[in-house]
Amino acid sequence: MNFINKIKDFCKKLTKVQKILLISLFVFILVDVVLVCLIASGRKVASINLEYAQPNPTEKLIALNGAAHNGKIKKSGYANYKFSDEQKDQILKIYQENQNASVVVRLNVRPSKKQVEMLLSQNDFPLYVGFLYQSDLESKKKEYVDSERKLVKCNLYDAIQSGKQTFDISFAIPKLPKIEERMKAELPVGFFVYSSLECQILAAATLPSVIGFDKSAEVPLWAFASNGGIIDFSCQSVDFSGAPFVFSVENSKNQLMPQFVVGLSSQEEFQSTLEQIVTSQIVFESEKLSVKNVKNADELTIPSSALKTPFTKVEISKNPQCITRFLLKAIPSPELPDFGKDVVLNPIKIEPGLILKYKKDNWRHPDYEVFQWDRFPNILFFDTKDYGVQDRFFTRLAYFVEKAGYRGTLLTNHQLEGKHGYNAHDYSPESLANFFNKAYDLNFTLNKEEEDLKLILLYNGILLPDGQKVKAGQGGIVSLSQESAAWLRTTFLAHEGWHTLFFADEEFRNYVAAVYFTMEPKSLQFLSDYFNSQPGLSYSQDDLYLMQNEFMAYIMQQPLSNVASYFVHLANRLSVREATPELSAYIRNNNAIAFEDAAIMLNDFVFDKYGIVCGNIALIGR
Repeated sequence: MNFINKIKDFCKKLTKVQKILLISLFVFILVDVVLVCLIASGRKVASINLEYAQPNPTEKLIALNGAAHNGKIKKSGYANYKFSDEQKDQILKIYQENQNASVVVRLNVRPSKKQVEMLLSQNDFPLYVGFLYQSDLESKKKEYVDSERKLVKCNLYDAIQSGKQTFDISFAIPKLPKIEERMKAELPVGFFVYSSLECQILAAATLPSVIGFDKSAEVPLWAFASNGGIIDFSCQSVDFSGAPFVFSVENSKNQLMPQFVVGLSSQEEFQSTLEQIVTSQIVFESEKLSVKNVKNADELTIPSSALKTPFTKVEISKNPQCITRFLLKAIPSPELPDFGKDVVLNPIKIEPGLILKYKKDNWRHPDYEVFQWDRFPNILFFDTKDYGVQDRFFTRLAYFVEKAGYRGTLLTNHQLEGKHGYNAHDYSPESLANFFNKAYDLNFTLNKEEEDLKLILLYNGILLPDGQKVKAGQGGIVSLSQESAAWLRTTFLAHEGWHTLFFADEEFRNYVAAVYFTMEPKSLQFLSDYFNSQPGLSYSQDDLYLMQNEFMAYIMQQPLSNVASYFVHLANRLSVREATPELSAYIRNNNAIAFEDAAIMLNDFVFDKYGIVCGNIALIGR
């Protein structure tokens, strides 16, 4: 008791500042004792947590050596980290939810003064990242870089030269067995970083896997499959050959092959103008993709299923500065409803330039495939095996929605025999809702394809449930057929694609209306006479919305340079000359100048708003 009283008397005599200093000293000693205990127990804490995809509680990694403890590699050497049991559980959870997982490490390379001097005379300074396994710890290895181990590698000289001294490395965990009891046993127990220059390990995380690079992020990322690879700091090449080790590479109704996401530079100097189109070229072995960089598009989507050889080493052979992000990502499996098990409900997100030559072997239904415009998610494209399939989906709709003399009427299959719909189709949500509601009101029997279409539209929000009926959602649909010639499919894609933008965008509709009402009257009447003279068209002339929509699409379905010649060609057709001889001569004599003027105005608008032009709704070509 005397000892305790003496301490109390001693404390009473201390000033406030002395008390604060004494408490600080006590806390410092306590922390030091805890660290000593942890070291003695073999559980030395690292300087960084292991973060997760979701805001789960995190904890420090286990440091296996001094460099991991403070996160600094001062000379050539290793920083070795181990996962705790709780961290391994979290990694497994991410893996099971996504069927893949990666460890991401953030590094900052900051060579010492002596190493900076070395950089002047040498240009080879390796850095390696790899996984550790239980066998590594049991053998008590001190060096883990060998020819057998899969590693992510880079030359730090290139990193410093490119100005990228802080960056993230993502390394996919090798595929785990499907037997749950074996998963944790085969999971890596940790990871290591080897650096030949002074290096700080800033952070670590476990996230769903991606492959590729993202230099647009605040901290640039290079991501690798479980077979490792070499970082190209110039971002002119990417190795996707390891994708089958990480992702599912077969299409099914429930699971899609992974997709490439291409980010485009927002720097004005790298973007297209109407006068100067700027393109990058991406080479997948023998297949070359041309990618336009426009100010109105941030990123484009390339389904791997659209390509001949997607999982290979890829080169950006032209204007690599336009590509800021090039990542291969898994597509989450949707929760599909119980109905329509044999229907393709979830569309493949795609840049429309890739639809025309999409690999038919990867279709998920033998008769058709459904795509979603990557920049306008409520616009769907149907590609059908032949005209027969397309007719069963859409011909009754064509007569109900557009055909003069039949609008608002549901024709039976018998009445449709021998009648032609269109070789390509487009419909708005309002027209589709009216069609299906009329069928409900009349208890009209639709084809299986039409019933399947309704399920697809409801699933994708183009139609919305409304009691026993439906109501219009957003967007629109397009249909093409494989039976059409290649050059026609190109024209149809543009023509029908413009229609869907007309459906979806009020500003575009208003602009088209303004151009329509300022159109030179004789030329406009010629177009109306053309529609009337062609039995395959038969557009209802009293529907102003329809006439403006078709006016726009017929002008914009071909490149600007071909607009005048296209309408002169129409004026030369025998059936048109016989139907409207005076106006046909008028169009020929003035070289369809009014149509060309209208095309220029429309072309300027769509380029400013969407970055696309007459004759081509796509930003990717091949």
